[in-house]
Formats: sequence, C-alpha cells, structure tokens
Amino acid sequence: MLREKLISTVLVSMAVIAAAMFVDFVITIAILHDYAAYTPGVTFSISSLVTFPVVYGLVSGRVNLREARDALAAAYGAAQDARADAQNGLRAVEEARAKAELDRAAAIEASRAKSEFLANMSHELRTPLNAILGFSEALSLNVFAAKRNEYAGLIHLAGSHLLGLVNDLLDLSRIEAHKVQLHDEDIHIPQLLGDCIALVEPGVAQANLRLATRLDPDLPAVVGDARALKQILLNLLSNAIKFSDAGTLVEVFALSGPDGGLSFGVSDRGRGIPENEQVRMFDRFGQGRADAIERKRGAGLGLPIVKGLAEAHGGRVMMESGLSAGTCVTVWLPPERVRPRQHSNAA
Repeated sequence: MLREKLISTVLVSMAVIAAAMFVDFVITIAILHDYAAYTPGVTFSISSLVTFPVVYGLVSGRVNLREARDALAAAYGAAQDARADAQNGLRAVEEARAKAELDRAAAIEASRAKSEFLANMSHELRTPLNAILGFSEALSLNVFAAKRNEYAGLIHLAGSHLLGLVNDLLDLSRIEAHKVQLHDEDIHIPQLLGDCIALVEPGVAQANLRLATRLDPDLPAVVGDARALKQILLNLLSNAIKFSDAGTLVEVFALSGPDGGLSFGVSDRGRGIPENEQVRMFDRFGQGRADAIERKRGAGLGLPIVKGLAEAHGGRVMMESGLSAGTCVTVWLPPERVRPRQHSNAA
C-alpha cells in the first residue's frame, strides 16, 4: 500500500511540477519577456516542496477511500453471506423439526399398531392354548371318557391353528430379514386354485357364502414355490371369507396379462376398506379400522405375508377397495415366471 502511494505521489508530483515550470516559462518569457526574472531552479524547488506533501495527502486519501470502500463492499458481501447462511440454517432447523415431527408421528403410529398387534396376537395365541389345556384336562377325567375322541379332535384343531399362527410369524420374520428361500417348480395355476378352494370350502359353507372361479382358458404354467403361492391364495381367501357378509359372492380368478405375465387373486363383496387405510394393510401389524372393531379380527399377518411372498417371486400386489364396495386383491407374476404355453406342464 505504501509503495503504491509513493509511486502515485511521484508520478503526479512530476506532472504538477512540470506544469508549474511550463506556466512559469510561458508567463515570464513568452508573455512578460523578463529573462532576468525567470528562475527555473527556484520554481522547481518551491513547486517540489509544495507539491509532494499535498499530492501525497491527496493520493493517500484516495487510496484509503478506495480501501475503505473495498472493505465496506467485502463487509457487505460477508453480511449477505452470513444472512444467507442464517436463512439456510433456519430452513434446515425447520426441516429437521418437521422431519422430527413426522418421525415422532410415525413412531407413535408404529407403537400404537404394534400394541394393537400384540394385544390381538396374545388373544389369537391364548384362544387355542386355552382350548388345548381345557380339553386335555377334561380328557384326564373319566367322566368325559365318552367324549374322548371329540375332545382329541378339538385339541388337534386348536393345535393346528396355533401352529399356523407360529408359522405365519416365522414367515413374516423371514420376509423382513430377506431370507425367503423359494423352491421353484412348474405349477399349474388351475390345480393350485382348486386345491386352495377345497381347503376353504368348509369355511365358505359355514359363513353361508357363494364361491366362484374365473379363469382364462389354457392358462400357462408358472415357475414358483408351490407352498408360497398356496399360502398367498389361502391368506386372500381367508380374509375374503372372514370379512364377507352371509349370502355374498367370493370370487377366485387367474388371468393372463398382456405383457406375458399372469395375475391371480380374490375379490369379495364385503364391507371394504377405506382408501386412506389400504396402504397400511400391507405393513406389519397393519389392520384396517374394520378389523379393529371386528369380533373376528385377524392377526394382521396375512397381507404382509402375501406382499412379501409375491415380491420374493419378483411380482407385486394391488388392492382395490372401498367402503361397502368389497375388496379385490390381485397378485401379478412377471413374464419370466410364466412358462411358454407350448412348454407348459402341470405341476
């Protein structure tokens, strides 16, 4: 900075001194023709003594003013940056707070759903256990000897129900841990549907429902895990039977897709599920409002298992439902899971 001031002072002062000597020459020689009064040395000395301090002061003021202006501009820029950083920080805080609120709401909802699930599951487990204990105790009393076969059958039925619940929990655990192992084989879908329908026919008759099938002709075989696909269909049929009113229709369908894939599923004419509750039906512990007030509410495992097993096959699940409009759950299998018709073999 000092060097700049000195260089500028010297340059400006030389220009001023040169101008002063030129003016002195013009006035004294050119105009007055007074050669004796012309003293360039004196003029140079006086102008130098006066010019250098004055010019240095002016140059210093100009340089200082410029530096002050630059410093002010830098300070203003820093203030703008600080303001922008503060606004970004405030926005980040607001976003973090909003996310924390959403996470808190999600955690509360998850805790509520888990509590409902555990309460419901404890009821589901306690019911067959009480039956097993009660009837096994009755078998030990001779007074009930005549009903021994009947009680043994009821114990077997309760044990089978209990085993099914435990298997569902294990299946859901494997799905969530991404440890589902598929044993692929060629499966004839009409035969698979027939096997599942035969298993649920007693429940259909007991609930006084009508059961129908809708199949595309000449359906190709699919490559998949027979147990998993059977479990998908049985879960869908069980839900449809459980939440359908007496006298209504439950339909099982299997259709070829335009992309070469295959879809199958179950539709009913039951009470339906509100649109805002359909997504959580596929979450673990997920139960709709209708389930929560239903005397025969389920454990909330069926649809999450259906979704997990379908995705393990590379497929997807879609639900169409509405209050008082029934429910249709469709499982899509991708084209790579479908055998070409000319090579189809029944499982």
